[in-house]
Amino acid sequence: MRTHDAMRPQLHSATWLALWLLWLIAGQTDASPKQEIWVVVSLLAAVLGAFGHVLRLLRRLRWLFLVMAITFLFGTPGRLLVDDLSGGPTVEGLHAALRTGLHLAAMAGCVAVLLRAMPLPALAGAMHRILHPISAGRPGPDSFALRLQLVLRDLEHIPARGRWREWLAPVAESAPLAVEPCPPFARADVLAITLGLCACVLWIYRG
Repeated sequence: MRTHDAMRPQLHSATWLALWLLWLIAGQTDASPKQEIWVVVSLLAAVLGAFGHVLRLLRRLRWLFLVMAITFLFGTPGRLLVDDLSGGPTVEGLHAALRTGLHLAAMAGCVAVLLRAMPLPALAGAMHRILHPISAGRPGPDSFALRLQLVLRDLEHIPARGRWREWLAPVAESAPLAVEPCPPFARADVLAITLGLCACVLWIYRG
């Protein structure tokens, strides 16, 4: 006799990746209470589910945060933070820097959750299935899925401090990248992606 778990339709990795992409798109709205909700939910999910991963990603983005803060603070016109000065950072620039920084941190949190929940071989197979939904072949050596897997693998194994020259060393022969096969989309997968797409459109365009 089949159990209830065996009879329940299972969504494979490409469907979860598509839903993750829709969630990422849903956060690219103008400044509004909806975006604040998206930021809070994304950061909370990252802290609870992928704390170590998100800390590493934020550390790697620290220079981008610094450049972004300087750009907004000194490049946004408005009321000066220190009125006695003839120029400097503005209140409006501080608000813009905080809002954009939190949004970038939330996006990093989404990436951390994805990397924590989905191994790289499964992620490569899922990406290949999304780009080639009806293909039965495996991704080729020059495919986007394998190139993305190489980038993510290198990000997970950054050389120690002061050993950045290791990236410039000739690449040694290595074993082929593992790719987890991703079966074609079933009805449950198509239904889940369709519902996610409808929810994303309503989230973005409905006031």
